[in-house]
Amino acid sequence: MGREIVSIKIDVIFKKFFMENPDILKVFLSDILDIPLDSIRNIQVTNPELPPETEEGKFGRLDLSLDVDGTLIDVEIQLSYMSDFRERTLFYWSKLYTSGLKKGEKYGSLKKTIAVNIMDHTIFKNREQYHTEIVAAMNDTHEIFSDKFSIHFFELNKVKELTTAGKLDRKAVWMEFINADSEEDLEKVRENGMDIMDKAVNIVFDMSEDSKTRELARWREKSLLDMMSSLDTARSEGVKIGRDEERASIISKLKLSGMTDEEINRILDL
Repeated sequence: MGREIVSIKIDVIFKKFFMENPDILKVFLSDILDIPLDSIRNIQVTNPELPPETEEGKFGRLDLSLDVDGTLIDVEIQLSYMSDFRERTLFYWSKLYTSGLKKGEKYGSLKKTIAVNIMDHTIFKNREQYHTEIVAAMNDTHEIFSDKFSIHFFELNKVKELTTAGKLDRKAVWMEFINADSEEDLEKVRENGMDIMDKAVNIVFDMSEDSKTRELARWREKSLLDMMSSLDTARSEGVKIGRDEERASIISKLKLSGMTDEEINRILDL
């Protein structure tokens, strides 16, 4: 039986891992977005807030928001299924796209914006591919309307099916790394021939030995379970949620889990 590891799939661990290892972040972005590695000169984390260090601390949005040489990139891990994931990712893409436009500036100064969603469930049931990119294109000619719009989805469970089918491409290796739940899983990731993975796997092992990081992962897993329980209650009750104390309890749990007021209102006002 191998040693217990912290999972990169947990959003707080994902963010901590890449914020503390910018060289690995650079290779990760290069591989999953097909950006030439030597063309990436500057990566700025625009939401560098670290996760709370106590159980009482509030989890904010734990996506990784970046400015990469003038391109805005948001990377988010989503472990739970949300029926409105299309609207949700469009909402956050649009907020990021317009965030840099200052009063008086022309629309042409808006930056290319890429949203990356790493999902722990199947969302495109009629597609076998684990990676889907959504672009803005003309319906008849497929000519790109604007190269400033791009949304990527990576479905982790579809990558599992590739492991027995031969050598994985670099994108799939990264998804296997994120999806690893055991020491054995991580050691298999090393076997794919990517030099950066030796360092990445060793860092995960080091993080797993750190008691604060293990506690952080445990608190976040509990927070996510509480959020799912509250979501299930909200969905099953729907508009029946009327008692002030019940509604307040659900709102409090969802906020502690990092959901925004807009998301909470959409759920509770079904």
